[in-house]
Amino acid sequence: MKKKLLALICVSAMIICSCGTNNDSSSTSTVTGSKGDQYTVSKEAKKVGTDQSESEYEPYTITLNLERSGIGQNMEETFTSAPKKAIADGDQMADFFFDLGLEDHMAGYTRGACWSTVSDYPARDKVKKITEDGVNLAKASKEDILATGCDFMMGWDSLFSENAFSVSFCLEHNIIPYFPYCCSDSATMEDIYKDYDVLGHIFGVEDLANEKVEAMKEKLEEVKTTLGDEVYENPIKVFVYDSGEDAPFTACQGVPGDMIKRAGGISIFDDIDKGWATPTWEEVVERDPDVILILDYDNDTDKKTEFLKTNDNTKNLRAVKEGKIYSACCSDMQGSAGSANTVEIMAKQFYPDKF
Repeated sequence: MKKKLLALICVSAMIICSCGTNNDSSSTSTVTGSKGDQYTVSKEAKKVGTDQSESEYEPYTITLNLERSGIGQNMEETFTSAPKKAIADGDQMADFFFDLGLEDHMAGYTRGACWSTVSDYPARDKVKKITEDGVNLAKASKEDILATGCDFMMGWDSLFSENAFSVSFCLEHNIIPYFPYCCSDSATMEDIYKDYDVLGHIFGVEDLANEKVEAMKEKLEEVKTTLGDEVYENPIKVFVYDSGEDAPFTACQGVPGDMIKRAGGISIFDDIDKGWATPTWEEVVERDPDVILILDYDNDTDKKTEFLKTNDNTKNLRAVKEGKIYSACCSDMQGSAGSANTVEIMAKQFYPDKF
């Protein structure tokens, strides 16, 4: 792989760096998502089969939006071969690879604290775990990361901050950092499709990635047709309970907010311009949700339900008294391979009479 930096943090001028052979003759086009995020695709890149050899690999260029989280200025990366030793932080990220059959391209992954509780890929037992279950990749040492020989790292923006594995650290050790578009506060299901498209190109499985995206779209269209227009015109109010006892950590907009809308609901904190936030219990009571959606981390729904039923702040909520407490896989609610299926799971819980 060859890395070409379009821009990094600099004091007085833009610095352009590259590793390997120059690719100045490559022409590129920039694609802008519905929410303003951009990624750049080489105009040379064309669809090749899933069985291609390195000699058939077409160069593919992406632009990492480092400005999104204030990590630095946007950075361009050009791939001239598929990564051979990728690592993924958490089930949310790992499931992209497993769903695309890329376990042979992985050097390891972490399950993190938020497990995939509704999908089970055999590759989970085949690929090495870098940390113990429940521990995110950021807790691993730099020595642990380098020992994997990884050349591609996928995780949330925070994984590439100075407190973990900075972009500079990654580049110094020939690791290409990638944080998915679906992790943006303004992301939607469309950004999950975009991540599939990008990973499909990077790893040479474009056709399979397209098939997965089409299957997701078909699933969501089925849900939409089943629920009907009236449901979307008058969505139920949903309080998402992720975690927290002194104050609730909850989903607002972003991918979880979009998924809830597609399931016929709306977060009671949809007016907060973030994917996630920590309001007060008083605000939850004031907004009086129709239903409560617990995000299941590691089959802990029963524990969280008991808390809601006994906590002074929530035990008298209408949704609690009426028993309208449901659950969804936390990993998929953040944007992952199972997100479309999770939309259907939520819709069936919100509107059982429709299915």
